[in-house]
Amino acid sequence: MHVSFDNRASLDDAYVDHSSNPTSFSHSSFTICLDRSVMLFGQKFHQYQVPEWAPLYIPYASLKRLFNKAVRAEADSMKTQPDFSGVYTSLDRSIDSFSGFHYEKYQLLHEWGAELCRIYGVAPEANTLPKTYDANCYEVGNFLRALVELRKDLEKLQWYSRVNEEAIHRIYAKLERHGNLAEHFHQGHKSKWIKSKSDRDTLCSKFNERLNALIADITRVRADANLHATTRSLCLQRTSGQHLPTSAYDTSLLSFLANDEPSNLAHQLEEMYLRNRTQGSYFQGLLYDLANLSIASGARFSASFLLSKAFPKYGVAIDHKILNHIITISGRGDILKEQARLRTCPLCDSAGSRDELGNSLFVCAIEQLGPNRKDILSSKDIFGRTPLHYGALYGFPIICQSILGSLDACGESYLASLILSLDSHGYTALHYSVINNHAISTTVLLDTLRLAGRTGDRAIDQDLGTVLNDLLSLAVKYQYSDIVDLLGKCQFGFQLSSHGETALYVASRSGREDYVDTLLNNGRDIEINIPESVHGWTPLFIACVEGHQAVANLLLKAGAKQDLQDHLGWTAKEHAALRGHLALAETLNAWNIDISSGGPASMPTKPVSGVKPSFRTDQSYVIVNLGDLRNGKQVKAVDLMDSSAENAVYTNNDLSMEVSIGGQSSTSLLVELPTLRDTVNDPFVFPVSDPDKAWISFKLFRKGYLHTTGPSLLGSGAASLKTLNNCFGAHRESLVRARSIAILEKETLSVMGTVTFTFVVAKPMAHPASPFMPAHSVRGKGLQLVGHRGFGQNTASRSYLQLGENTVESFLSAARHGATFVEFDVQLTRDLLPIIYHDFSLSESGTDIPIHDLSFEQFMYFSKVQLPRGEPISVLRKVDTRNMPDGTNRVKLRSQSLTQDHERGVHEFRDRMKYTVDFINKGFKPNTRGDFIQDAFATLEELLVELPESINFNIEIKYPRLHEAVDAGVAPVAIEINTFIDTVLEILISHGRNKRAIILSSFTPEVCILLAIKQRMYPVMFVTNAGKPPMTDMEIRASSMQAAIRFAKRWDLAGIVFASETLIACPRLIGYVKSSGLVCGSYGTQNNIPQNAKVQAAAGIDILMVDRVGLITAELHSTSADN
Repeated sequence: MHVSFDNRASLDDAYVDHSSNPTSFSHSSFTICLDRSVMLFGQKFHQYQVPEWAPLYIPYASLKRLFNKAVRAEADSMKTQPDFSGVYTSLDRSIDSFSGFHYEKYQLLHEWGAELCRIYGVAPEANTLPKTYDANCYEVGNFLRALVELRKDLEKLQWYSRVNEEAIHRIYAKLERHGNLAEHFHQGHKSKWIKSKSDRDTLCSKFNERLNALIADITRVRADANLHATTRSLCLQRTSGQHLPTSAYDTSLLSFLANDEPSNLAHQLEEMYLRNRTQGSYFQGLLYDLANLSIASGARFSASFLLSKAFPKYGVAIDHKILNHIITISGRGDILKEQARLRTCPLCDSAGSRDELGNSLFVCAIEQLGPNRKDILSSKDIFGRTPLHYGALYGFPIICQSILGSLDACGESYLASLILSLDSHGYTALHYSVINNHAISTTVLLDTLRLAGRTGDRAIDQDLGTVLNDLLSLAVKYQYSDIVDLLGKCQFGFQLSSHGETALYVASRSGREDYVDTLLNNGRDIEINIPESVHGWTPLFIACVEGHQAVANLLLKAGAKQDLQDHLGWTAKEHAALRGHLALAETLNAWNIDISSGGPASMPTKPVSGVKPSFRTDQSYVIVNLGDLRNGKQVKAVDLMDSSAENAVYTNNDLSMEVSIGGQSSTSLLVELPTLRDTVNDPFVFPVSDPDKAWISFKLFRKGYLHTTGPSLLGSGAASLKTLNNCFGAHRESLVRARSIAILEKETLSVMGTVTFTFVVAKPMAHPASPFMPAHSVRGKGLQLVGHRGFGQNTASRSYLQLGENTVESFLSAARHGATFVEFDVQLTRDLLPIIYHDFSLSESGTDIPIHDLSFEQFMYFSKVQLPRGEPISVLRKVDTRNMPDGTNRVKLRSQSLTQDHERGVHEFRDRMKYTVDFINKGFKPNTRGDFIQDAFATLEELLVELPESINFNIEIKYPRLHEAVDAGVAPVAIEINTFIDTVLEILISHGRNKRAIILSSFTPEVCILLAIKQRMYPVMFVTNAGKPPMTDMEIRASSMQAAIRFAKRWDLAGIVFASETLIACPRLIGYVKSSGLVCGSYGTQNNIPQNAKVQAAAGIDILMVDRVGLITAELHSTSADN
C-alpha cells in the first residue's frame, strides 16, 4: 500500500531576493531555507510575493474568508451542504485576472526576446546561434547580458505563477476536504483551471528552455579566443548589406573602434562618404550602428566623436533609442558577475567603469539635442519607457539629473508628469528607482517632485500621494532602509495602499522597529489604528500575529488600541497567545474573565485537513520531513551549489526532487522546488516491509520541454536507513533525528549540494492489541480533574505538606481527594523495565546519569537507600518492592521515627546530589526524604496491578528529549523509540481488560505519531508548553498552540494538554481548540490557583491537571453548587 500526503504547503523559505538586477527576480543562491517556525501558507503568502506585484496576486486570504463564511453559515443554519457559490465566483474572477496579467507580462517578455534576436541576427525561434554566426566579442557579450536579464525577468514571472498556482490549489483542496460538493460542477471548474495552468506552464517552459539553450551556445562561442580577432561585425554587416563594399572597410572600422582611435575613424568615414555620396541613407545607418557598436564596446572617444561631430556633420539624429542604448549597456555591465556558472571574457567584461562611461556619453549625447529635445526625451520605446525610466531603473542619478535639467524650461509640472509617466508595465521612473534600491536616484526624483508640489497642481498632488504610499510600502517590503527613510520623511499622510494595507501595517509586519519608529515620528495626520481590509487587523494586530514585541511596544506607546476586535471577533492578545508569543500577550491588557464566548470560542468546527491515513498493524512506515524540526536551526533543506559542469548555464528554475524509499518495494513522491508545502505537518509517509533493508534516496530533476525523454536527471544521493540510525548498539538511537546527505552530480560525481531531512521509522508491534478490545475515549465526559504526578508535583514550597510525587501513596491520596485521573511519567531502564519517574537523570546517584542508562536494580537501589534504617539493597539481586522489611505489603513510612543516624544519612544523601545539574537548577530533588514524605519508586506493572480500577490513568510516555540531554551534558542517545513504546504498550495491553480508563500522552511528537500508528485502543494527547517562556524545548511542533493543533489534527490525536498560562491569559482559546475537534487540557502551577481553575472550567476545558487536588476540587464543587 502506498500512503502519501502530498498537500503542498508552506519556504519554507523560499522567499527569493528581488534586489539584484533591475527588473529581475533571482534565485541567485538557490536554497530552501525553511523558516524555523510553523507558519500557515496564508501567513507567509506576502513573503512569497514579488512586492511590486502584490495587488495582482490571487486574493488568497479573501477566498479563505469566503470559504470560512460559507462553513459558518452552514453550521448556523444546520444545512447539510454549504453554499460555496461565492467562493467559486470569486475564484473565477481571480483566476481570470491572474491569467490576464500573466499573459500580458509573457507577451512583453516574448516581444523583448524577439527584438533581441532581430538585433543580433538570430532566427526568432532558434535555440542556438547560426553556424556561420559572425560577430565580435563585444556584440556577443551584450547579447548574452540582455538574454540573462530577460531570463531573470521570466523567472520572476514563473515564480509569480508558481505562488498563485499554489494558492489556487489550496482553495480547491479546502473545498474538497470539506466534502458535500456538487461533484460534477467542481470537477469541471477545476479541470478548466488545470488546462489553463498546463498551457501557461508549457509556454513559459519552452521560452525558458530556449533562452537557456541560447545562453549556453553564446557561452560556448565566447570561449573561442579568436572572437577578439574577428574582422566582422553583425551590426555593420546587417546595415551595409550589398550596398557598400564593407569587407575592407569593416576591418578597418572595427580596428579603429577596438583601439578607440577617433581620428583614424574620422578619416575612414570621410573617405567612405566621398566614395558613396549617392547612398547617403545607408551611410547614415552605418554611422548609427557604428555609434551603437562603439557604445557597446566601451570605445569612449570614438563614441563621443560619432555623437558630437560625425552625427551633426552627416545629418544623423540622436534619438531616444541611442540614449536608451547608452543606459542599458552601462546598466547591464555587472549582470554576469551574479552568474558564476557563465564564462566571462576578461577583456570585454572589465572594460573600465561602465557607470562612468555611461554617464559621460549620455551627457555628451544630450548636449547635442536640439529644439526637439522634449520630444526625444519623452519618446517611449516598445515597453512604453522613456530614457528617464531607464536611468532610474539602472540607478544613474547623473543621467536622471541631466534629463530633468535639460527639460527645466518646460516647468515643474511637466517634469513631475514625466517622472510619474507609466510604462507598459504600469510603473513610473520613481517605481523603478525604488524597486531596485537606488537611493540617490530616488532622491533626485523626489527633489524634483517636491518642487512640483509647490505649484499647487491638485492632480499632481493626488497622483503623487498615491504613488508615494505604494512606494513606501514597497520599500518596507524590500527592507531598503535608505529609501524607507527618504519616503518616510516626505510628510504625507499614511493611508491604505492599493493593496489595502498602510505602510505602518507593512512595517509592523516586517518586525523592523526602526521603520515603525520612522513612520510614527514623521507621518502627518497618522492614524495608527487603520485596519487592513481582509482580516480587519491593525498594525498592533499584525505585530502580535508575527510576535514582534519591540514593534508592539512602540505602537502601544503611540496609543494603539488594545480592545479592538477583528472581523472574526478576535483580539490582538488572542492572536499573540495562539501563535506562541506568550510574553507579548502578557504585556497586553488582561482579558475580561466574564466573557467566554465569541471570537475564538465561536469558531465553527473545522474539517480535518489532509488525508487521514489508514495504517496497517503489520506494516512499517518511514515518516520523512524535509529540513530540521527544531527552532533556531538555520538549516537549508535543499542547498545546491553552483554546478561544476562545463558550460552549466542553467538556472535552478524548474527543478523538482523525487523522494523515495527503496528496498523490497519502492515508492516515491515528487516535490516541486522550491517547496511551498508545510514541511512540518505534511511529511512524506512511506510504507516499507523491512526498514533494515530499505534506503532513502533523493533525485534532482530539471523539467524541460526540449527533452523528449522527460525530466532530466541532474544528480542524486541515497543512504541506508539502517546505517543512518543504527550506530549506537542494540535498542539504541540518537535523539538528533536530522540527517544530511550529499547530492552527487550525475556526470562528474562531484558534490552539487545537500539535502537535510528528519525521519522516524514506525515498526509494527510484535504482539499488537486485539482489534476487539474496547477503545477508550475522553470526549464528552465533562471536566476531568487530574492529579499531576499523583497528589501533585514536588516543589520547593513549604506552605503545604507534600507526598513524594509519582508514588503509590500519592496516587491513592489524589483519588481520595477527588481526582478522576492520576497522571504519572513512565520511563524505561536500560534492561527495558517501565518505571515511574519524572526527571531525565537520577540525581540520587550523585551523577547526571540518565534513567535509560541504569539497570532496574541500580534504579531501585537509590529508592531503598532512603528508607529509614534501611540497608542498601545489593544491586546483584532483584528488588521486590512489595516485600518491605516490616512484613506488610508496603511500608507505612510516616509511622517510623527518624533516628539521629538516619538524619545524618539524609544530609549525606542531599550532599551527594548537590553537584548534579538537576539539583543545581531546582535546589531540591522530588521524592527525597527530608524534603518530602518519601515513598518507594514504583513500576508501571505495579500500578496497573495494585491501584484500584476506579483510579483512571493519564500516562505520560516520558521519552528522553534532546534538550534534556544537552542540559545534563550527556550524550544524546536513548533507547530506540519503537522498543520504548512497544515495551510500555505490551504491559498496558496485557492488563488492558479492566475497567480503568487510560489516556496516553507525551511531549515528544514522534512518540505521539507512533502511538497513533501502532494502536487505537487508548486516546493519545500531545503535551506542549505552547510558547511559554523560557523556551527550552526547541521542537517546532510544540512551539505554539497553533502548531500543536495542526500537529494533533494531522495525526488524528485525541487532544492537547497545554501549559495553562496561554489558556488563562485567553480563555476563549479553549473553545477554539475544541472547535478543531480536539480535547483541550491544561497543566502547570497556575492551575493550583482556584480563580485560574474556575476561569478555565467556565470556558469549557476538558482536562484540568493540578497539584493541589483537594483545594481545586473543593473550589470547583463550590462554584458548581453556587451556579
